Amino acid sequence: MPDSLSRQLARWAVNLNAGDLPPAVVDKMQTSLLHAAVVAIVGADTHHGKAAVDLTLAEEYMTGGATILANGGRATRCGAAFANSKLMHATNQADSYRMLTHPGPCVIPAALASAQLGDASGAQLITAMAAGYEIESRIAGDFIASTQARGFRSSPIYGTLGAAVATGKLLGLTEDQMVTAIALACTFTAGTNEGPRSGGREMMFHEPQSTRSGVMAALLAREDVRGSEEALEGPAGFYNAFTGNNRGELSYVFTGPQQVSFNPVTEGLSSRWELLHTVLKIYPTAGYNCPIIDLMTDIRRAHNLNIDEIEKITIDMNWLETLYPSPAFPNPSRGQAVIGSTHYFAAYVAVNGSYPPLRTRIDPGDDTPAATAENHDAVLRLMHKVETVGHQDRRAFAPRITIEMAGGTAYQGEYQGTELEWGLDTEAERLRPLFPQIQWPADKLEGIINAAQDIWNAANVNELITAATP
Repeated sequence: MPDSLSRQLARWAVNLNAGDLPPAVVDKMQTSLLHAAVVAIVGADTHHGKAAVDLTLAEEYMTGGATILANGGRATRCGAAFANSKLMHATNQADSYRMLTHPGPCVIPAALASAQLGDASGAQLITAMAAGYEIESRIAGDFIASTQARGFRSSPIYGTLGAAVATGKLLGLTEDQMVTAIALACTFTAGTNEGPRSGGREMMFHEPQSTRSGVMAALLAREDVRGSEEALEGPAGFYNAFTGNNRGELSYVFTGPQQVSFNPVTEGLSSRWELLHTVLKIYPTAGYNCPIIDLMTDIRRAHNLNIDEIEKITIDMNWLETLYPSPAFPNPSRGQAVIGSTHYFAAYVAVNGSYPPLRTRIDPGDDTPAATAENHDAVLRLMHKVETVGHQDRRAFAPRITIEMAGGTAYQGEYQGTELEWGLDTEAERLRPLFPQIQWPADKLEGIINAAQDIWNAANVNELITAATP
């Protein structure tokens, strides 16, 4: 009988060495680390970011503890991980795997706190991040949409496991202890979709709390409590709870069959890297809007459109992207032409030529003053000419935009779904133009880029933390 999924994943994670990571994997982890650190600086200037930092310092301040980014205060391992996760998530610009999970704000703050407290090298940090990202992505895989259909939000559900693995790797857990860490993470995880469905904001704290839970799972595993061997695929395990069964029968999928095997969860470890499909969200909006913003920017750059002559804009996209957070619990505002919808972002770029990455986060239906756009009236008029069409055979993050003009001319652009899977060089190119708008010394922002570029050979994580703190 084959070993359990947890056993196979734990064995791989415990035995993973820095030398096992291909250059592309190292580059991807450096990219996500750079992205998260800069986004944390931006997030520290938000109400939610400030509140999380204030709460952490009031409740969990600790001399000699782990550092809270953008603030410099010290807190317990769990406290710093919680606060940094909130900073990385506050503006909705975290990285994303398969649209509905965001490994960065769970894995990175957990790993960074343990790397600092354990005086780990940069290579050890990157290796732990890779273990957390890869295991989270593999466990999530084809099961994400079915988790959403159960009323759970996938990002914190799977993010707890990623945080636990990354922390456990830096703590030096044994194979048995890592199995227990995964089992505890399966038990500790939580997060429902009622907020995304109805407009509630409790999801603002999903990832921070999942990060804390993942860290605790790894810490408690050191007590040698025996975890369930089949915590993932057992009859009453993780998959049964969060997908409805442990037979691989899916209620919804992005594309493909609704019956899958558990084999891909562990097949090809160290030869096939799912984490390479992580995308970077440069705009403060739902992930599926980001490729639409970039694609519309490309079309506008290529064609001198007369906005007044646009008769219709059609956006073909993956069907689940049009029914967020799930076909079982869709949020009506996201499918309508309202401020903050896909229609709105497409119209904004069509009118203005681009979208500001550092603009205040806008959610569907938002009518606050922050939602007032450049050329606002023109954007509102045009968004009612936008139609989104969902397709079950179109992959996520692969929109096709067709702009029909008066007189019969049409302009079209299309993405394949991999355009946002960029690496470190592109990330730096996308971030540098934003630096003058970020309330942080320019030399320190460049220092974050340099630290991320050099982290693989760094003796510790101090250079990165110094650049990201006052």
